[in-house]
Amino acid sequence: MSKQTTKENLITVGLDLIRSAGYTATGINQILEAAKVPKGSFYHHFTTKDEFVLEVIQRYAAGEQDRWEKFLNDSNPSPLKRLRRYFKDLIATYGRRGGPIAGCLLGNLSLEVAGQNDEIRKLLAGAFDAWQAAFAKTIQEAIEKQEVPKTVKADDVAALLVNNWEGAQTRAKTEQNDRPLELFVDNVFNNLLKG
Repeated sequence: MSKQTTKENLITVGLDLIRSAGYTATGINQILEAAKVPKGSFYHHFTTKDEFVLEVIQRYAAGEQDRWEKFLNDSNPSPLKRLRRYFKDLIATYGRRGGPIAGCLLGNLSLEVAGQNDEIRKLLAGAFDAWQAAFAKTIQEAIEKQEVPKTVKADDVAALLVNNWEGAQTRAKTEQNDRPLELFVDNVFNNLLKG
């Protein structure tokens, strides 16, 4: 394996393990075993576990950005239809149909590590801010197309979507069912963003 391939492998394996088991429960040896690489390979690419986790967060955030751009930047359906399709895709991907519900990596790490590591906290905050900005842009489009009232404050509603989705993810993880996620989507589109 080339060094780049080894690094990418470590990040991919680490993302899966940390997302399912958490930061504390995932040790470097566990990552090495799952990635099938020697310990020296880890320390060749990362000086600490926290440095590794920063790269894992960046990978996860980039993947989620690709997802929202795919759905929210598609100009064919209306803005609210794009937003609804995006959340339905999240449920299909991260809900019970996608296997055991592990929750959102950003939310999980926010609860577990953000209070202990300022660099991780700032990276998580930046990922949430980017997500919120993507929602705000789509909601602003919906306002301009008169899908929702012009009194709606796009950034406030976008923040509410991020915050409530994260709460629904936590509840779905606890209950191991999609109902909190589906309830979130139903309330967003049948009440909060109803035209």
